Amino acid sequence: MKKVAMIACLALAACVGKDSVPSDVIKPDSMKSVVWDMIQADQYVKLYLVKDSCDIDVHAETIRLYQEIFRLHHVTQQEFARSYQFYLAHEDLNKLIFDSLAEQNKRARHQQFNFPKSKLIPKARR
Repeated sequence: MKKVAMIACLALAACVGKDSVPSDVIKPDSMKSVVWDMIQADQYVKLYLVKDSCDIDVHAETIRLYQEIFRLHHVTQQEFARSYQFYLAHEDLNKLIFDSLAEQNKRARHQQFNFPKSKLIPKARR
C-alpha cells in the first residue's frame, strides 16, 4: 500500500511543471516578484514604522503597502490569495519560488555589504 502511495505521489510530482500553472494563478516569476516586494514591505514596517508606532497604525500601513504592491504588479488581493494557496498545495513550485527568493536575498545582501575598496577608502594623493 505504501508503495502505491509513493508511486502515485511521484507520478503526480512528475506531472507538475512550469507550464502546469492554471490560467487563474499568478505565474511563478510574477509571484516571486510580488512576494519579494511584500517581504521588503514587511521589513520596512518592522525596521522603520514600528519605531513610530505611536503616530502610525502599523497594521493599516502594512495593508496599504500590500495594496500598492498588488496595484504595481497588476494583481488583486483575491488573485494573490488564490495563487498563494495554489503554491502552498504544490510543494515543488513553492520550493522553486522560495529558493529563488532566498538566492535573490543572498545576492542583495552581498551587494549591500561588499563595496569595492576604492569606494570605502579614498586613495591617497601622490
